[in-house]
Amino acid sequence: MQEWETAFLQYFTACTDKPKAEQIGLEAEHFIVNKQTKETISYYADLGVKTLIGLLMDCYPGAKPIIGEDLLGFITDEFSITLEPAAQVEISIIPKSHVKDIASIYSEFHQTFSSLLEMKSFELMSAPYQPVSSVEELRIIPKERYRLMDKHFQQTGSGGRDMMRGTASMQVSIDFYSEDDFRRKIQAAYYYSPLLKLLCDTTTLVRLGDTPQKFLRRTAIWRRVDALRCGILPGIFTENYGFLDYIRFLGNMPPIFTVQGQELQVTGSKTIGELYKNRVPSEKNIEHLLSMAFPDVRLKKYLEIRTADAVPPRYIPAYCALIKGLFYHNNILEMAEHEIRRLQLTEKDIRAAENSFMNQGWQGSFYGTNAEIAAKDLLESAKGNLSGEERSYLSAFDEVIECKGIANIPLSH
Repeated sequence: MQEWETAFLQYFTACTDKPKAEQIGLEAEHFIVNKQTKETISYYADLGVKTLIGLLMDCYPGAKPIIGEDLLGFITDEFSITLEPAAQVEISIIPKSHVKDIASIYSEFHQTFSSLLEMKSFELMSAPYQPVSSVEELRIIPKERYRLMDKHFQQTGSGGRDMMRGTASMQVSIDFYSEDDFRRKIQAAYYYSPLLKLLCDTTTLVRLGDTPQKFLRRTAIWRRVDALRCGILPGIFTENYGFLDYIRFLGNMPPIFTVQGQELQVTGSKTIGELYKNRVPSEKNIEHLLSMAFPDVRLKKYLEIRTADAVPPRYIPAYCALIKGLFYHNNILEMAEHEIRRLQLTEKDIRAAENSFMNQGWQGSFYGTNAEIAAKDLLESAKGNLSGEERSYLSAFDEVIECKGIANIPLSH
């Protein structure tokens, strides 16, 4: 094992020393759009996202601004607001043990910001992609990290510009408490990932613009970004998959740039393994390098499940409850592990399930099982591990299954 790999291994091993609080962290992205036309509001306009974020920050006394080349967000005691590459607005809620706390914080933010935007004839839109504005017309915010990534992705696939400027998602983080717990959780997350994508698929929610992909549009875009850092981890269902497997996935990935003090240094095609062959990364370097990988499930000091589209507010607590019910209980992890071994699944099977859902939606197949049956079983499993209050949030997904997708649910619900 090389010294840089040992440094990463020590970093991940240290992350297992934490109390078992069963916490959930949420990151939810949104577009700010013109209420009538649904076009994205620019960061740079006179009444643009920069100004709107400043107005929102004024609603939270004591909030601390995030300053880069310009105002890029703010931090409160319970959440932070940051901007994605084309000024998509992301709220990151600090991990909570109770879904009701996440639901309360998110609801208050959404109502506050929506009321502010309403006065400007704007709205906060939750959708997996921008349906009207051309990505070529959307400018990257003044953040050097995004400018370097934008340039890199134009050379490593045809979907980088679409992904950075035109997509929005929801990510939920969970803790792991040992390397074995990490393995079971990341493998279960990949096992369930096609179903999680289908349950949160909002491709047809916005019926504007050209939509060649009827289902899982955001997944189709990500597939065209950069195969070395995105999608399904190689060998993810290996029986003894561990920290070192993830580290070696990172080692084969060019980091795009490294952080040297206050400077960003472009690294070109050199991989992490090549760059650190004769030196050991600092903890700051490690955290930067981890942030440059974008698999569907990402390892940091926690596991970040990145499969869901941006969804309307009602489905935020539902998804958090679903993740909590699935990943903090041994019976679910054991069941996923059993099925992975019984079916002898590989990453090709995950992709096949995604392809089935992309092409057929709720008529598709989940490892040979009808999507509707598999989704109902998934919800029942999660419900069995939740309190009555948290279980009630999952009723939103009961309707998704019944109506064959979020876009088909009547607005009155």
